[in-house]
Amino acid sequence: MELKSIYKNWFKNSTWSIILIISFLTGITLILLFVLKIINYSWLTGWVLGLTSFLVGIFISKKSVELLLKNENHFLFYFFFLLRIGAYATPLFIAFFNNNIIFDYRGVLIGLSPILLLPFTNHKVLNIKSY
Repeated sequence: MELKSIYKNWFKNSTWSIILIISFLTGITLILLFVLKIINYSWLTGWVLGLTSFLVGIFISKKSVELLLKNENHFLFYFFFLLRIGAYATPLFIAFFNNNIIFDYRGVLIGLSPILLLPFTNHKVLNIKSY
């Protein structure tokens, strides 16, 4: 019964469902291209790395807004902003500097693609009703 209510609450927020659907579709597409031998394994690992860093960035963004509303410490908010930029940039540096052996930069970019939705859905992801 508890799992059913979690499932219903997860899809009530359309932003999370959009992010989940985009991640699922890009994952299925990359796996299909890998099975057809069009791309190699480094694209898949790059996608996982990019998607992981995207989710870490969302977590940092939510935490920074919560702490800003709680403490009103704008320096801490700036720190979390720089930390989030680092979370987005680190996978790209890893992919570029290992010469596409383990992580392909194109897979990382595909994994980071849901970031393009954040300007449109950021208030829903952060659950901000009003200031």
